[in-house]
Amino acid sequence: MERDLPTVTAPCPLCGFPTDAAFTARDRNRAISDLTFRYRRCAACRSLHLENVPQDLGAYYPPEYYSLPTLDGLRASAVIERYRLEIVRRHADGGRLTEIGPGNGVFAVQAIDAGFETAAIEMDRAACEYLRATLGIEVIESAAPELALATMPPSRAIVAWHALEHLPRPWALLEAAAANLERGGALVVATPNPRAFGLRVLGPRWPHVDAPRHLFLIDHGALAGRAAALGLEVIELTDVDQGGLHWNAFAWHFLLRRPGWSHTAEGLAHLAGHAIAGLLAPVERRGLRGAAYTIVLRKR
Repeated sequence: MERDLPTVTAPCPLCGFPTDAAFTARDRNRAISDLTFRYRRCAACRSLHLENVPQDLGAYYPPEYYSLPTLDGLRASAVIERYRLEIVRRHADGGRLTEIGPGNGVFAVQAIDAGFETAAIEMDRAACEYLRATLGIEVIESAAPELALATMPPSRAIVAWHALEHLPRPWALLEAAAANLERGGALVVATPNPRAFGLRVLGPRWPHVDAPRHLFLIDHGALAGRAAALGLEVIELTDVDQGGLHWNAFAWHFLLRRPGWSHTAEGLAHLAGHAIAGLLAPVERRGLRGAAYTIVLRKR
């Protein structure tokens, strides 16, 4: 009689422990393809990762992924994201600031105007050219920010606003950031929350899964634990800052919308999303169950 073969489970890329199949998802947010993407969950670190990363991942970042406004338009957009600068200035009052994945520079322009010596690492070529031409900052074009960061001067602050989940080697970036930071410097990371109430009830339909662009949904405990091993201590952790509350409403808005909708339909979905977020505030604003968290780490 043949013996039963053991169940094979894929190891977690973050901690090496076995993982279980969590769900399959499609590209609901942008509908670039009809392919199915498999996510796995680690029982040890509670993080999720995409198992079948497409070889043509760049195709899922179309040219319109970033809007590239005039400098005045960029500053106008930055006004509603002033909270990001306030977070950074609580822990770094000047010096060199490096941003990972700046996109169109909506935070970088704030950092420049606040007097930071600002540099960036960005994978999109058009965005890099735009940042150099519009803001005049140092920009390295790279899809491997951990390698680029190792070539740059020390930073007083490093920020990654919703960039970590897009990287195939998030721990490598964390290691590079720890090495690059000055003593007492701060690393600020904002990223989707795998403990979110929205993910619990919606599963693969939760917009912050954003398959296949989000390769990881990293648990804050796993991130803090890895950071501690690199000499970085948690000095701030929240999901109810202005950004966190925005991402709560964004999730319900994007759950209702469909790519290609008219401005009127988009507007109605936007209003409905905010209304749902308001109704669910007693749940989503307690116990770190919001859609995204921000963590600030200081180099000891």
